[in-house]
Amino acid sequence: MKDQDAFEILRAEGHFVAEPDLQTGRVRVWLRGSDEAVEVEPGRELHELAEGKLTVEEIQVRREEEAAVRRP
Repeated sequence: MKDQDAFEILRAEGHFVAEPDLQTGRVRVWLRGSDEAVEVEPGRELHELAEGKLTVEEIQVRREEEAAVRRP
């Protein structure tokens, strides 16, 4: 699967998918029916989200853990 294919799957499910961020490379996906978004790594993480193998909640936990590691 290509990233573009994953974008199309997520859009078909009713999510808004932004273009990749130029600084982080991550893709912001707004959740259907919500003003909440999650930043998704392109490639495997994005594909697993589109395939239903990974949930938004699991990605949110990953981002929180990453933020905790970066804090002094």
